[in-house]
Amino acid sequence: MKLWRARGKKTEYADIKLEGKTLTTVTDESWGARPTKKKSFKTPALAKAGLEAAIAQQRTLGFRELGEIDPPAFEVPRDAGLEAELRKHRDDPAAYLVYADWLQGKGSKFGEMIVFANRKKQKAAAAIAARVCALPPKMGTVTWRHGLWSTLHLQNELEWTESFDILRFVKAVFSSPLCAALEELKLGILQWENSEQNVVLAEAGKHAWAKDLLRLRLGDVGDARVDMDHHSVGDVGKAITKHFPNLQSLFMRSGDVYGSNSLFGIAGLDLPKLKELTIETCAMSRKRMKSLAAAKLPALERLIIWFGERERGANATLADVMPVWDGKLFPRLRHLGLCNTELVLDFIRLLPEGKIAKQLVSLDLSKGTLGDDGIPELCEVAAKFPVLEALCIDDSWVTPAGIKALKKAYPRVKISAKDQQELVDPEDYGSDRYVSVSE
Repeated sequence: MKLWRARGKKTEYADIKLEGKTLTTVTDESWGARPTKKKSFKTPALAKAGLEAAIAQQRTLGFRELGEIDPPAFEVPRDAGLEAELRKHRDDPAAYLVYADWLQGKGSKFGEMIVFANRKKQKAAAAIAARVCALPPKMGTVTWRHGLWSTLHLQNELEWTESFDILRFVKAVFSSPLCAALEELKLGILQWENSEQNVVLAEAGKHAWAKDLLRLRLGDVGDARVDMDHHSVGDVGKAITKHFPNLQSLFMRSGDVYGSNSLFGIAGLDLPKLKELTIETCAMSRKRMKSLAAAKLPALERLIIWFGERERGANATLADVMPVWDGKLFPRLRHLGLCNTELVLDFIRLLPEGKIAKQLVSLDLSKGTLGDDGIPELCEVAAKFPVLEALCIDDSWVTPAGIKALKKAYPRVKISAKDQQELVDPEDYGSDRYVSVSE
C-alpha cells in the first residue's frame, strides 16, 4: 500500500509491501532516494499483523491513501429547503444564521461553526469544519462565505502520476454540507491524462447545489501546469447542460490527449442563463466550432475562443466561425475574443462586416499571428466598431510603429498590446509567426 502526505512544500510517501513473510517499507520524499527497510516474520499470520501495524503507524503520522478523506467526526442534519434558501441569498448572512439556528436546535456543532464564522472567530470555525471535511493538502482549495464553501477547486498537486479512486474522492467532497451554498466549482487535473471529468460531473449532479451553481471551470490547471495535448476534459457538453442548468459562466481549457480516445467535445450545450463562455484550446476543430454554432445560449454576452495551429487539429474554417458574428446566434454578445489563431487576418477582414461588430464593447485578438501587415486593415475598419471600448492584441507580432498607428486610429479605445513577439527576420510577415499556445 502506498500512502502520501504533504508537509509544507514537500510531498512524502510511505510504500508498504508484504511479499511472503517479508515486509518492505519505503519512506521518503517523492522523487527522493527511497531508503528501504525490510523485516522478516516467522509466520504468514505474524507477517500480516506486521503489515497492518506498519500501515496503522504511518496513518498516525498523517499518511493517507491518495485522495482519501477521513469520514466526518459527527453527523450533520440536512434540510433541503433551508439549503436552497442559502443559495437564493448567498450574500445575506441572515440566511446562514437561520440555518445555523436550525442546526443548533438539532444539537449539531455544524451550526455552532456557522455562528463562529459570522462572528469572525475563524479559528474556532475552521477547527469544526476540519472535522466535517478536511481536504487533503495539495488536492483542493476553497474560499469561504459566512461559514460555508463559496468556491471549490479540486486540483491534484500531491502526485498526479499515481492512479487513485477519483470517484471515492469526489463523493466525499461533494456530499459534504460545506458545499450547500457552493457558487463556483473548478476542476483541474486529478490524474495524469485521466481525470474522469464526466464521472466527476455526474457525481456533482447528484447534489442539489449543482442545479444552482453559477460558475464552472473545467481544465483549470493554470498556464504553467501542463501542455494542453496531455490534458483533455473529454466530451462534456451534454453533461454540463444536464447537471448545471443555471450556469452563468463556463470556462473550458482542453486539448486532445496524444493517442487517447478522451477527445474534447462541447456538443449539447443548452444553458439559458449563461452570460460568459471561454473555450481555451489548441485544437479548435470544425466539429467543435459547429457544436458551438448549434449551442443554445440566448443570454451570452461574452465569448472567448482559442483556436491553435492547423497542424495540430485547429482546422476550423472561416465558414465555421462566421455564424458567431452574424448577430443571430448570440444576439446579446458584447465581448468577443478570437484568440490564439492563424486566421486573425481573415477575421480582421470579415468581422467588421458582421452585424455583431456594431454592438461589440471589447474585442480580443491576442495570442495569434497578427503582425504589422494586418494593422492598416484593422485601422481602416475602426468606424465599423462604433461602441468599442477595448481592443487587445497582447502576445502578437506587432512593432511599436504598428501599435502607434492602431492607437491613432482608435483614439477613444483602450488598446492593450503587451508582450509582443519579435520576428527573426523583420521582413518576413508570415512563415516565422506562430500562435502562443500550440500544444
